[in-house]
Amino acid sequence: MGFIQKHSLLLFISSIFLYSCKKDKVPVPPPEEEPTLSEKVAGHYKVYDTIGIYLYDMDIIRIHNNIDNTDSLRFENFDANFTFTVKQESQNPSNYPNYVRIGSHPLLYDSNSKRWKISSAAYTYYNSFLNDTLPLRFQKTNINYYISDLVPYYACDCKQITVKQH
Repeated sequence: MGFIQKHSLLLFISSIFLYSCKKDKVPVPPPEEEPTLSEKVAGHYKVYDTIGIYLYDMDIIRIHNNIDNTDSLRFENFDANFTFTVKQESQNPSNYPNYVRIGSHPLLYDSNSKRWKISSAAYTYYNSFLNDTLPLRFQKTNINYYISDLVPYYACDCKQITVKQH
């Protein structure tokens, strides 16, 4: 057997060995889906005023609707007095990233059964979730109800900072 024949036979045997010992390819699992904004926002929060003084605890709960594939957020103990649910639109109304809708509530009862109006709009900084912080800005007034509820008139352009707890 000549030199070329020996090496050809050796190459042939080596290639059979290499291909027969090849590892089976394991399918790569699909990447995990990015959580929705509502999933990120849902949780327990500590709420502070704008200079860092603790005010109250609040919970935000995600409620998913399978019929139209939208989420709602339930704010529990909002402003230490209110619980309400707001549907989160899939389209961001003002193209602000991570915008959390608080909505408009012309009649909410507080923990003392007094009536209030709470509303909010989209702002570049406020009501946008970023790094587990949700700066809130909303208008709160009892202008429609204070006389019949026998309480002093109150109105506020309220600003609070909420920090998600883990």
